[in-house]
Amino acid sequence: MKTRSLFLLVIALGCLSIAVGYSTVSSFDGQNPPHAVDTAGKTIPESSATQPDKPIIFSKDSKDPIYLELKPEAAFDHTKHNTDPLHTLDGKTPTACVYCHHTEQPMPVAEHPYLTKSERSAVLTAKLLETPGAQAVNSCRHCHFQAEEGSPKRVKYVKGSEPEDAKGEAILTNRVAYHVKCISCHMAATKRDPKLKGPQGCADCHVKKT
Repeated sequence: MKTRSLFLLVIALGCLSIAVGYSTVSSFDGQNPPHAVDTAGKTIPESSATQPDKPIIFSKDSKDPIYLELKPEAAFDHTKHNTDPLHTLDGKTPTACVYCHHTEQPMPVAEHPYLTKSERSAVLTAKLLETPGAQAVNSCRHCHFQAEEGSPKRVKYVKGSEPEDAKGEAILTNRVAYHVKCISCHMAATKRDPKLKGPQGCADCHVKKT
């Protein structure tokens, strides 16, 4: 009887240590689920009325081991993409906030039928955000959670979108949202100006360690 109890105790402690270890790994930024951080290690909150002043490492908000292959860790410079013409689609007009923060505008949006719910009565702009008491802007994670988190907040797009799950519904996790938005913009910008070097393919960021 004592031997059995000791055996069960060892099993229980082993499971507990694994759970603690997993929790530590998945919450390396001090939050669970983990969030993106800037290059200074500061956590990017789910919502904020302050624009980030340092580049953001989006891969820090995922537990997917594929991101360990980033070399170096890909950092998104919010300021450059918001102000520098070289980092825009047409090379002239500053990128509109709602190009990425697409829920920060009144709904519905004709060209985006999947956008149905908004907390705003006016389209978000940088000038609007500078207004005292400005409404906080939702980060990508506010809607786009990682698949492994199993969150009910994960975005489901209309049938026929990509990628589709077994039920034919498109679930846009952080990983998919970042890749689709960033790569499509880089491809359009590079087509406009071949001298630009924005990542467009897997190997541009994910370098297999040997």
